[in-house]
Amino acid sequence: MKIKSFRPKQFNGPVKGTPAFSGNKILKLIPLGGVGDVTKNMYVYEYENDIVIIDCGVGFPDEGMLGIDLVIPDITYLKDKKHKIRGILITHAHDDHIGSLPYIWPQLGEVPIYSQKLTCGMIRAKFTEHRLPKDKIRVVGLKDKLQLGVFSASFYQVSHSIPDSTGIVLSTPVGTIIHQADFKMDWTPVNGQVTDVGSVARVGESGVVFMAIDCLRVEKQGYTLSEKTIENTFASVEKETEGKVLITMTSSNVTRIQQAINVCVKSGRRLALAGRSVENNFQVARDLGYLDVPPGLVIAQEEIKRFHDNKLMVLIAGSQGQPGSALSRAANSDHKFVTLRKKDSVVFSADPIPSTESAQSALIDTLTKLGCDVYYSAMLSDLHVSGHAAAEELKLMVNLAKPKYILPIGGTFRHMKSFSRMAQGMGYREDQVLMAQDGQVINIRRDNVKMEGFIPVSNVYVDGLGVGDVGSIVLRDRQVMSEEGVVVVIVPVEQQSGQVAGEPDIITRGFVFEQESEELIEKAKSIARNCLKGRGEAPIDWRYTRHQIEEQLEKFFYGETKRSPLILTTVVEV
Repeated sequence: MKIKSFRPKQFNGPVKGTPAFSGNKILKLIPLGGVGDVTKNMYVYEYENDIVIIDCGVGFPDEGMLGIDLVIPDITYLKDKKHKIRGILITHAHDDHIGSLPYIWPQLGEVPIYSQKLTCGMIRAKFTEHRLPKDKIRVVGLKDKLQLGVFSASFYQVSHSIPDSTGIVLSTPVGTIIHQADFKMDWTPVNGQVTDVGSVARVGESGVVFMAIDCLRVEKQGYTLSEKTIENTFASVEKETEGKVLITMTSSNVTRIQQAINVCVKSGRRLALAGRSVENNFQVARDLGYLDVPPGLVIAQEEIKRFHDNKLMVLIAGSQGQPGSALSRAANSDHKFVTLRKKDSVVFSADPIPSTESAQSALIDTLTKLGCDVYYSAMLSDLHVSGHAAAEELKLMVNLAKPKYILPIGGTFRHMKSFSRMAQGMGYREDQVLMAQDGQVINIRRDNVKMEGFIPVSNVYVDGLGVGDVGSIVLRDRQVMSEEGVVVVIVPVEQQSGQVAGEPDIITRGFVFEQESEELIEKAKSIARNCLKGRGEAPIDWRYTRHQIEEQLEKFFYGETKRSPLILTTVVEV
C-alpha cells in the first residue's frame, strides 16, 4: 500500500480580510461525542464561515443494544453546513477516533482528511473495505502547517499505544487552542515516539486560550508505566507454555504487536494471525514500515495444523469478548483453524472498555473451563499498560501548555469531575474547567470561555448495513415484533451440571401460526439442536451459544419466509 505525502502550504498569518484576534469574536466548539463518554470522539470547531472537525470515532454497543453493531456521532448539526467544512483532522488511529469516518465522511461532502502516515494508512484500509474513494486522505508531516479557512493547524508528536499519535495546535482569530486527545509521557516508548514536550512548552509560552485534554486516567496517581514493560511479560508466559501461545489485544496496538513478534522470534515459534481486524492492521503497519517482521515468521491460518503447538504463537482478535470474534469462536470450538487445548496459554493484553467488562469476563471464564492457562490484567499487572496519562503526566501537560480554560475529554463525567478537582489544586478556578456534555455549545472568546446553549444530539446506531435507521433499541424491538413477530427458543439446562437437559422448544408470537407451520418449527428446532450438539462434557458458553442459535435461526427464517422476527433464546434450569 503506497501513501503519497501531502505537504500543504505554510501558514503566513490570518486569511485576508479576517479581523485578527479580536476580543469580540466568538469561536464555537461543539463536542458531538467524547465528552462524558470514553468513545465516539468528534469535535467541531466553528468560526463564522469556517469549520474544522477533529476526530470522528465510534462507540460500542452495550449488552442492552440488541442488534446494534456500532454507535456513531449525530451530525445533524453539520448537514446544512457542509460548505463550511475545511477539513477533518485525526489525532491517531484508534477506532474511537477514526471508526465513524466510513459512515459519516460521505455525508459531509467528502472533505479532506489530514493526519500522520500510519493513521492515514488505517483510514485507507477502512475506506477500501467500504468501497470509498481514498484521494482525500492526506498525510501531513509534523513540521507542516495547514491553512483551513481562518484556522491554521499543526500537529505535534505524543506517546500513546499506537504510533503516529499527535496533539493538534489550532491558531484561530480568538487565540491559540490545543486539542490533546489520548497521550502519555512515555520516555522509553517501543516505537521511539516520545511526547514532544518542547513544542507544547513553546506554544504555551506564546499563550493558549483553551485546551481540550484527555482525562481518562486522571484517577490514577503518579505515572503510567512504559509500554516496554510488556515484552518481558510476554516472554515469561511463552517460556512457561508447553502448547500454543495466543495473545489478544486491541488490534490497532501496533507497538504491542511488535513486542509479541520479538518474543516469537526469540523463542523460535511461528506466528499466525486470526481475525480480520488483526490481519488488516498487521498488513497496513507492515507495509508502511511500522512493524519489523523477519521473512518466514508469519504463516497462514491454514498452516497451523502443520506445526506442533509448542512452535506456535497466534495473535487473535477478540480482546473485549465479542461473541463473533475469532477468540470467542475458538473458545467454543467453532474456529476453522484455531483449536484450543489444555496446555495452551491465552493472554489478554487489553483491559475491557466500558460496557464490555462482562463479555470479557465471560470469555475468560469459558477459556479457563477448557483448561487453558489464561492471563489477564486482574491477575498479572504487567499484561496491559495504559496508553493514557496518569495524574502527574496530566499536570505536566497542563503546566507546559498553560491554558486559560480547559475542557477534559475522552472520559466519563466521573473522570471529568476528578480532573476539575486536580486542576483546582493547581490554581485554576472551578469555572475555568468546563464540565460540558455532548452537544454543548462552548463559546471561546479571547478573554473568556463560556458554555452557552445546546444543540440536540442523540446516538446514531449502525445496524448491519443500515446507518441511523434505528432511533432507539426499544423502538427497534417494538417495530420488529409488531411487523415481523417474535420467536422464543427455550433450552432446558440441568441446574447442577449446566448441561443441556432436553430438547429445545420454540414458541412464536406474531410470526407464524404454529399449528399450520409445524414443519417450519420442527426444522427450526433441528437447527437449535445442532447448535447444542457435539460439545460432550465441554463447558458451554451460553453467551456464545445464544448468539449462534439466534444467528442461525435468523438466516433460516428469512430464507423460508422472507421475514426477520425478533429471536430470543432463554435458558431454563430444570
